[in-house]
Amino acid sequence: MLTAILRHSGFADCLVDFFSDYLVGRSTQYTWNSFFSHACDADIGVGQGSALSPILSVLYIALLLHLFEHRAQVLNLDTSTLSYVDNGLLVSQGRMYDKTLPELTSSYSIVSDLMASFGLVIEHDKSEIFHFSRVYTNSNPELDLSAIGASILKPKTYWQYLGFYFDQQLSFKEYVWFYSTKALTTVKAMGMLGNSTRGLLPLQKQLLYQSCVVPIATYGFRLWYFSGAPTKAQVSLLATMQHKAALWILGTFRTSPTGEIEALADLIPIHLHLKKLDK
Repeated sequence: MLTAILRHSGFADCLVDFFSDYLVGRSTQYTWNSFFSHACDADIGVGQGSALSPILSVLYIALLLHLFEHRAQVLNLDTSTLSYVDNGLLVSQGRMYDKTLPELTSSYSIVSDLMASFGLVIEHDKSEIFHFSRVYTNSNPELDLSAIGASILKPKTYWQYLGFYFDQQLSFKEYVWFYSTKALTTVKAMGMLGNSTRGLLPLQKQLLYQSCVVPIATYGFRLWYFSGAPTKAQVSLLATMQHKAALWILGTFRTSPTGEIEALADLIPIHLHLKKLDK
């Protein structure tokens, strides 16, 4: 299938022939000084972790997505797709769940059939559903996929996708809380590296905080920090984290005023740091 896709995509015959030989009938042999093992079969295709794996998987799945879009268009399904290596996402938009749920069911069925024809397996137990709505009183309905061999998908309060956390109203409070807590945990773990009497110098602590903690706390901040977005609650969480980091850097008391100790630790307020990164 892969060689047919490569040939259909217009790749050179020499490249297609290379992968035709590369993917089948392979063997490997291990050596250690003068010792040589016997040849072992290694006919496993493109193994996970290979440098070629993400490239070839994208080429392989691209045709599948193209066929899905064609079938969805024929059936008048207003469903779009996103894909990151082996993580696929079906997106349906509408004012009522009566429109989006049937479209998602039909789209999921099409993808499942296409994957089977491509020799791939869809892991139904890893499938998830999540609804976004501006209306706080909106429900969070389930999606019944039992008719096509899957299970009933029950939405969670928060949805994690590729390291990002989403809530139903896209406020990103849970997302910021997760990464500010992760950064704060890192700061607390760094306490073993020094205190007010021994260990790392304050300058070294400040450099460590800027290099290792701030990137964690501000990871993906452009999702929620932009002009017009309500950011007071999110920035407050990050400010609390930086206050505790400044206490550790200087070795001062917990009751020390925030602005003064951050200035002494050579840390600009976190909201100003976010503005600087956003430029």
